[in-house]
Amino acid sequence: MDDLKIIECCLLGNREKFSKLIDKYKNMVFNLTYRMCNNLDDAEDLSQEAFIRAFQSLSRFNPSYKFSTWLYQITLNIVRDRFKKKSLNCLSLDAPIETDDSEIYLQHPDSDYANNPEEAFSRKEKSKSIERAIISLPLAYREVIVLRHLQNLSYSEISSILKIPTSIVKVRLYRGRQALKDKLKDK
Repeated sequence: MDDLKIIECCLLGNREKFSKLIDKYKNMVFNLTYRMCNNLDDAEDLSQEAFIRAFQSLSRFNPSYKFSTWLYQITLNIVRDRFKKKSLNCLSLDAPIETDDSEIYLQHPDSDYANNPEEAFSRKEKSKSIERAIISLPLAYREVIVLRHLQNLSYSEISSILKIPTSIVKVRLYRGRQALKDKLKDK
């Protein structure tokens, strides 16, 4: 059963069908919230809140958009609200961040560096520096970096989720990367 049919059933009173959408998108939502806050408890709370808000707003869903895009919007709005209220300042990074000249990996399998503790320590410190630099970015830059590099979304998908033109997505990514490079230059 596709998303639109499930939504239709929910709107007609069969609320139990919403659990199918939760099952389908729970990993996507949790992954996004965890990468933005780096705290399991907060990520679980934010994910649950996103699904509750989506369910409550189901009647306002526009079927001309993808449900996943709409759910990303709701999730990011909840994360933004939490940042404003609680000042969450953490971000988990376990995927590469691309720069113009190379990729920087933030977590490595322990087995790769088990024979060289100095290199493992050095890489761990570098990862912490990168994480702190990303955390210090303005939320607008952090959002596009997480969506592009950690969620692997296209420019057009990010544009739809954030409701901004693709050109602004590219500008924010460029400025976010530049800010990261500037912050990491001193490290």
